[in-house]
Amino acid sequence: MAALASKEALKAALLSQRTAKKAGDAAAELMWAGVARETQPENAKLAKVYEALAAAASAETTTAAATLRVTRDAEEEAAAAAAAAAAADSAVASLPPPPPPPSAAAAANASAVAKTTGSGDGIDPKERWHWKERDLRDFINDWLTACMVTHNGGLLFENERFQARTTIIRGDFGDEGAAFLNWRKGKCFATYTFGVRFEYQGAVKMDGRVIGQSKGVVWLRDVGNFDDDEADANRPLDITGTWQHPPQGQQPGQTPLREPEPYEVQLKEAMIEFSPEPVRARIRQLRKALDVLAEQGDKSLPKAEDVVAAMLEESGEAGAIAVATEEARIQADAAVKAEEYVEGLRRKHRHDRHVAALEDPTLATVSLSYCDLRPADIGELVDALKKNPVATTLDLNANNHVDDAALQPLLLALANGAMPELKVLNLQGTGASVVSRNMCKGLKMMRKAIEVRFDEE
Repeated sequence: MAALASKEALKAALLSQRTAKKAGDAAAELMWAGVARETQPENAKLAKVYEALAAAASAETTTAAATLRVTRDAEEEAAAAAAAAAAADSAVASLPPPPPPPSAAAAANASAVAKTTGSGDGIDPKERWHWKERDLRDFINDWLTACMVTHNGGLLFENERFQARTTIIRGDFGDEGAAFLNWRKGKCFATYTFGVRFEYQGAVKMDGRVIGQSKGVVWLRDVGNFDDDEADANRPLDITGTWQHPPQGQQPGQTPLREPEPYEVQLKEAMIEFSPEPVRARIRQLRKALDVLAEQGDKSLPKAEDVVAAMLEESGEAGAIAVATEEARIQADAAVKAEEYVEGLRRKHRHDRHVAALEDPTLATVSLSYCDLRPADIGELVDALKKNPVATTLDLNANNHVDDAALQPLLLALANGAMPELKVLNLQGTGASVVSRNMCKGLKMMRKAIEVRFDEE
């Protein structure tokens, strides 16, 4: 009877445990523990089985409770999302209705406006409203080269005494210089600040003949988009000669600067007098060309050479230069023919001492002073002097047309052993400069017995 009572008690406890699993009542579990302790020892195995079933039931109860919480959270989130969607639908419903589609005429007008503002360069009109820019430095350098170096051979000025040309030119932008074509809020404008540096080469003339050549550098600074015609007209030029710069590859102060030749100083003074006006005019034309680019507002820049050609054609300068060039060519041809004629007469009426030096290889003293020797005579004269083994004196005094270039073949021939008995070489009154003096220093190292005479410095 006791065993049967224990079984009935266990069944009742199991039923209570299942009820606790479904409802989550912890009190049923406590009741089960009390009943289990009251069971008889002979039913200990059965009690352990029921204890295992109770542990499993407790785990399932915990899992069911967690699942229930997750389900409740998901339901709350779904309710919140539905409320937000309803609020959005309400806000959209409160918006005004969209405008009706444009008419055919309005659409055509909008298309025409779009084509007009597009400028044919592929820029979206929307993009034009924002800041866009185009670098103009290459355009400026190409314009300067086309206008001041290529055009008319780079001629700056020419008169009876002087001639000067531009040989190399570039824009100098330095660390702070810049040049841009800008688009902002549908408007196009140019902003720039830069300098210009160019090298010149010129000649000093006398009686139509070149008596000296020189080179130098010219600087213009602070060319800006805020300048006007008055600023262009008064723009200063910084002009220096090559003798005022250290030799190439050397730093300032590393070697003493050489003294200039008189003709170099003369050409620099001519540059100071004659070059500012044409240079300032070119800079004014460049600034106007940049203004035209801004007015056109086209992002695809034209070629600088084409812009220069159109400018010269419009101003009539190209035609005037063509006429002047043709006239200069005719005059040059006439001058060459006249010079050839005069040279023929001069050679026909050479001085007797000149003729003797060419024909007599036994002269001990070759005196050619005041014989009006020219550079064209020196080659023939050197060939004749190579055949003279006895001459001790060569006098070229007072032949001012015999310059460094004319003396070079004579000095080379003497250095190579021509006129082996020569003791005196008189170059006073010739066109010999420091170049010939330096060559004669080398000659004396090879022919120590020769005394070379120059004008006193």
